[in-house]
Parts: sequence; C-alpha cells; structure tokens
Amino acid sequence: MQIDIQGRPSFGLAVVQLDPGDSISAEAGAMVAMSHDLHVHTGFMGGRRGIMRWMWAAFVGIMRRFLAGESLFVNTFQATTRSGNVLLAPVMVGDVERLTLDGEHRVYVQAEYYLASTEDVFVSVRWGGLSMWLGGEGAFFLSCGGTGDLLINAYGAIEKVEVNGSYIIDNGHVVAWSGDLTYMLEPAGNMFSTMFSGEGWVLRFEGRGTVWMQTRDLPALIDWVKPYLPK
Repeated sequence: MQIDIQGRPSFGLAVVQLDPGDSISAEAGAMVAMSHDLHVHTGFMGGRRGIMRWMWAAFVGIMRRFLAGESLFVNTFQATTRSGNVLLAPVMVGDVERLTLDGEHRVYVQAEYYLASTEDVFVSVRWGGLSMWLGGEGAFFLSCGGTGDLLINAYGAIEKVEVNGSYIIDNGHVVAWSGDLTYMLEPAGNMFSTMFSGEGWVLRFEGRGTVWMQTRDLPALIDWVKPYLPK
C-alpha cells in the first residue's frame, strides 16, 4: 500500500494506492474519489472477523458516535482482484498527516481529527477525565494501537513537537499524542487571565513523547464569526 499526502498544509488530501488484498477504513464522508472496481463495505470500526469482534466494534462505534462526537460508521475500501486508489480528505480545510504505528506505542487522537486507518490498526474509546469534559475538550479520545498506518487531519497545519519534560499547549490546538506522556487540563493563568486573556484553558503534558498540534482553532474561528452573523 502506498499513501501520498498532497495539498499540504491547507488542503490535505491522502491518495491511497491499494494492491489486491489491501484495505483502509475511513471516516464516513471522507472519500473524494475512488477507482470503480474497489469494494466498499460500510460497518463498525474493526468489525471484520468473528461475532465477538463485531460486537466489540459495534460497542466502540456507538461510543464514538454518542460520547466522542464521531460518526457511528466507517467505510472500508478494499482492492480485491485489481489495484486501485481512493482519495480521502477531511471535511474541514486543513492538513493531513500519516502516522505509522509499530505495535508498541498507542496514539491518542481527538475524536474529530481521525481520518482513516489500515486494517491492523485498532481503534477504541478512552475516557479523558471529567476535567477534559468541563474544559470543552470532550470526555473521550480515540486510542489507536496495533501496526499499520493512521491518518489524522487538522484545522490548519499540523506541527509535531517532541516533549521531554513539561510542555503546555492551548487545549484547542491539540490533535494527537503518543509516548509516555501524562496530561492535565489547567487554566492558562490566574482567574483574571483565564477569563480575559483569550487563552482560557491549556493542556500541560508531562513526560516524554510526541504531540501533534494544529495551527488554528475551530472554536476560536466560530467565536470570531458570530458577531457578523445576522441576528
């Protein structure tokens, strides 16, 4: 399988070349175009073999839909007898990044930034904590493990930061992270700063690992547009 990321960073597009037997699962609505002879299956994440895996996949799908804010279904594109390609892109303007999972380290993704993954990448829902929910980040994240490729997207460009110690990121800019990292949601400063500086809440990462962040914040854009909308 070959994956070529084009149009970065403003209009990310993943061109996925599938050889016979290859497959990739993508968020519902992510397909831009595809070869006419690819097989497309719509189902729950990971629900490919066996009743127990299907039941677990159904549970994860329901959790993703109602708790993590994601679609209940994913589309799986598979090349059967001939090679073909599928073009995938996020709904929002922004970047697409390819991450390769090695089977040892998981990648934790904000639910809205998951785009696609190959068949041996397993996705589950992780509780992020009550503080994350109260801070507007959503109480659940997607935990991605296994081996293979994971595609994430963002609003704006994706920047990769290697953390060794402590690092603070505005909570609206965190896309994903991996490694031996712990995180804590905290105010950007004192009460006055939190209320009036425009920074609000931040995520403090501690430990050693990698954080992927986006250069723009969609909620901030929405707040900027609101005064110009008709009453």
